[in-house]
Amino acid sequence: MSVVVQQISDLLDEELRQTHQLRLVLEKEQDAVKTKDIDAMNITLTRKLELLEKLDGLDIERKSLLQQAGYDNSKSGFESLLKSTPSDDLVKKWQEPEHEVAECRELHQVNTQILEIGQRQVQQVLGILLGEQSAESDTYNQSGSKESALTTHTYAKA
Repeated sequence: MSVVVQQISDLLDEELRQTHQLRLVLEKEQDAVKTKDIDAMNITLTRKLELLEKLDGLDIERKSLLQQAGYDNSKSGFESLLKSTPSDDLVKKWQEPEHEVAECRELHQVNTQILEIGQRQVQQVLGILLGEQSAESDTYNQSGSKESALTTHTYAKA
């Protein structure tokens, strides 16, 4: 195995460690978001940014190594390198962080959705309390169709 291929293999090992850590942080973030623990959310945000910076640095380093080995620093260049190695070890090492990144992306999307729902709920409550929005309640009639009833009361005055 050439020196560059070994260096890329080592980088992939480190990427896997970092993406695994990122997944754990995203799981903690989800718990913090669900429990509305602001301090924990801030801690996970800081840690998440640190890990993303490390992953970005590893990506830059990998692209540099690809260029040193005479490959294009793109996905196709990396795939060409993978095809040129006699062993499937490097392919497996590439797939593991890719799988972790996919899981991280999914966790991030769920966390974002939870935050957005919470934000909408807070905005609705504030709007109702300040009389800027009407409270809408859904009921069902005898035929089972949904009907909305509007309430335009102001519950609080500033």
